[in-house]
Amino acid sequence: MSISLTLRRLAILGIPALVIAFSFLLFEGKTQQIVLGMMSGAQSLAGLSALIVGALALDVALPVPSSVVNVTAGTVLGVAGGTLTCWLGMTLSCLLGYWIGATGGTSALRRLLGAEELARSTRMSNRFAFGSLLLLRAVPVLAETSTIAAGIARLPLRRFLGVVALANLGIAAAYATLGAMAVEADSFLLAFCAALALPVAGLGGRLIYAQMRPESQPLSGTLAMAEAPDPTPITRPALRPTAPPQGTSVLQRFSVDYSYRVVFTRGLFAPGNDTLGEVFREASDGRAQRCLVFVDADMLRQRPALADEITACFDRLGTEATLATAPRPITGGEDIKAGFEQVFEIYRLILRHRIDRHCYVMAIGGGAVLDAVGMATATAHRGIRHIRVPTTVLSQNDSGVGVKNAVNFEGSKNFAGSFAPPWAVLNDFDMLETLPPAIRRAGISEAVKVALIRDPEFFLWLETNAEALRRFEPAAEEYMIRRSAELHMHQIAHGGDPFERGSARPLDFGHWSAHKLEGLTHYAVSHGDAVAMGIALDTRYSVLAGLLPEGGEERVLALLQALDLPVWHPALEQRDAGGQLEILNGLEEFREHLGGELTVTLLLGLGTGVEMHEMKPELVAEALGWLAAQGQD
Repeated sequence: MSISLTLRRLAILGIPALVIAFSFLLFEGKTQQIVLGMMSGAQSLAGLSALIVGALALDVALPVPSSVVNVTAGTVLGVAGGTLTCWLGMTLSCLLGYWIGATGGTSALRRLLGAEELARSTRMSNRFAFGSLLLLRAVPVLAETSTIAAGIARLPLRRFLGVVALANLGIAAAYATLGAMAVEADSFLLAFCAALALPVAGLGGRLIYAQMRPESQPLSGTLAMAEAPDPTPITRPALRPTAPPQGTSVLQRFSVDYSYRVVFTRGLFAPGNDTLGEVFREASDGRAQRCLVFVDADMLRQRPALADEITACFDRLGTEATLATAPRPITGGEDIKAGFEQVFEIYRLILRHRIDRHCYVMAIGGGAVLDAVGMATATAHRGIRHIRVPTTVLSQNDSGVGVKNAVNFEGSKNFAGSFAPPWAVLNDFDMLETLPPAIRRAGISEAVKVALIRDPEFFLWLETNAEALRRFEPAAEEYMIRRSAELHMHQIAHGGDPFERGSARPLDFGHWSAHKLEGLTHYAVSHGDAVAMGIALDTRYSVLAGLLPEGGEERVLALLQALDLPVWHPALEQRDAGGQLEILNGLEEFREHLGGELTVTLLLGLGTGVEMHEMKPELVAEALGWLAAQGQD
């Protein structure tokens, strides 16, 4: 799973630019003949003006020889008439490009990049958009592309129109003046050269500016993760006592590609299954690789032979990998995340067994075990290779395939944590067989969540196969886990914010109230069940807010109930001393955890999420009332 944010963001400009460029290459000659033929056949100046305006307006979609048309306008209509005519045509072309981007372009790129990546790319575009529009107005292909990109980014129309109108006026006046000069000189060659002059001057000016930029301006660079030749020796100036330079800065920028294997299998440690061997061989340097293994103590109680199976598996690996010590039992559930005690104990074992950055730490357990062990491995030696073996439905279809880890602190869920992609994730479906039915079923809520915000077809599949999922039929359960994991991984890799530096968290749909509900019940309600109730609450709120069509919440509620997932808990209507619903405090706690502006994912459709920055308390209360009535039926 390789993350390449820069390339995906360039798609916003690159795709329209390629379409326009190919259009010019394939049809420019034919279009030029048609346009010039129509102009030469015009019977009046008014007719010619209309043709010029129409041709320039269509330049954003057709390979119109706009430079030649502009100069011809000046030649025939004079400076004033040519300027006005060209300005009107070019400005209409900009508006048409904006409309194309704001309608078809946005939906097409949403399918290509994903809604979150598109939103992040458009936020980036907004920072530089107006300067880019000015710089690109005289550059062929990029001029048209920039107007389409402006529509995709939904720049404010009034400001967009003001910028392009002013830029177009200068270009139109220049072309019309050069065209009029060509009439006086009676030189077609001069008129043709005038058509090319401004684009060449624009590009040349940018190159000259880049060469002449003062050293005091910020520098930007890219550090490539590859070997490079030795740099040319630099002669250092003699040191002398001088005041430090003012206003000098160096901007360092680099990117690192992450990739890790996610495997779906059965009998991970059984003879004949070489999954673990393949993982170790990927980074083998010929030396035996050491691995420290932690196993959820409850899993060992349910499967007493598991420790021996793990030991036998490593024995079969021989010199490829060895156990640092016998598999270590570790407390599971939220208790392991209640502060740093267990993290410190993992540190001690890492030190005792001399586990370094080229060794491995394997965690076998549910989401809480993966969180705590992941937190320890991410911070010990600034990062040790971490192999996850999720043992619950929820960790196999969601948390275990992600890049986060965390522990709780002072009652705040996931307060301390880090972003650390695992070395590998090995999903063994056989591990699910020992789970209590309620815990096994609770993990399906994360599949419902990701289907609701990203995949309408998967939501339909869940509706159709709810009974099979409720009975844990292997084929249905395995597909549900795989598809949910794929959607979560796609969002992380292509959503534009894998390390959550922004404020949006699409994968936390239904979670603002779920996290608060877990705390209110002192974690008596499992995370999966809390998410199911959070989904129901936010879906009904989406209807009340006018986002989701009426009836959508009924389908979601019916699916949750068909899966035997809870939709109501009395703690949801618990109030504080001031009479306010306690659950509403979860919104501010959620905002603090995200940072920045409150951003909550709601629903536009069953399969389409939308980011909102406000939830009205009265609508939350109304949604809770509806949910209470449904849950008590």
